[in-house]
Amino acid sequence: MPLSRVGVNNVRKLLRVRRGEGKRDIVLLANFECYVDLPSFQKGTHMSRNLEAINEIIEKASEKPVYKLEELCSDVVLEILRRHSYASVSEVSMESNLMVHRRSPLGRATQDFVKLIAKAKAERSNGVTLTREVGAEIQGIIFHFAGESEGKMCTQRAKARLSISTRGDEYVPLEDILDILEASLSAKAYGALSREEESIVLSQACASPRSPREVVGAILAGVKEKFPKLSEDARIAAQCTAQEPLFTFKSIARVELSFGELKGSTWA
Repeated sequence: MPLSRVGVNNVRKLLRVRRGEGKRDIVLLANFECYVDLPSFQKGTHMSRNLEAINEIIEKASEKPVYKLEELCSDVVLEILRRHSYASVSEVSMESNLMVHRRSPLGRATQDFVKLIAKAKAERSNGVTLTREVGAEIQGIIFHFAGESEGKMCTQRAKARLSISTRGDEYVPLEDILDILEASLSAKAYGALSREEESIVLSQACASPRSPREVVGAILAGVKEKFPKLSEDARIAAQCTAQEPLFTFKSIARVELSFGELKGSTWA
C-alpha cells in the first residue's frame, strides 16, 4: 500500500536571515517538517536523509545571504527529492516566531511576536514542478456586534493569518503580508498598557468594528490592492481566529481560493 506522507517533524534549527544593506539580520528558531511520498514497492524511507538535507542546506545558507524563507524551503525540498529517487512528491514547511519592536499608543517601547510561515512542495512528473508558499500570523483585537443583536458589542482577541502560494519565480514580500494583516484587525494588541493607552486602543477598535468574517474580507481586499499582478493560479488562504470571551471555544472564519477567483468574487 502506498503512503502519501512519511517524514519527520519538529526539527528545530537556528536560522539567520539577512535583510540587506543597512538592516539588522533576523535570527529565527525555526521549526521544520519534511515529508516524501512512499510508493507501494518501497518498504521504508531513510529519515536521516531528510535531516541531512536540512543540515546541509542551512549550513550553506550561513555562508551566503538568505532573503526569502520560501526559497530556503525550496532548496531543502529539491535536495530531499534528489535523495529519495523513488519519491514523486516532497514537502517542507517552516514556522518560526519573530520578535518585533513596537511603540505603544503613547510611544513606550514594547515587544511582540509574529508567526512567520514558509512552505515548498516539489512534484516529479516529466520534470520537477515547484510550488512556494509564504505567510504570517499576527495577534490583535476585533470589535463587533454580538450575534444578531444590534445593541450589544463584543471585544475579542483575534489572530489574523494569510498565506500565498505561487509557482515559478513570483515573489511575495513578507513585509506586505504583515501590513495587510495589521490593517485587517480592529486594533493592535499589546503585552501591557496604561489605563490611558487602554482607552486609546479601545477607541481605535470602536472606530473600525470587524467580525471574523469581515477580517477575512479585509485581508482579501488587501491582497487585491497589494498584489494586483499576482498570477491567476496563485492560491490564497485567509483566516481569522477569535477567542470567545466567555467560552472555551474559538470562532474561525477561513477561505481558500485562487487569485483569479478572488478578482471575480464579492469577498473583496
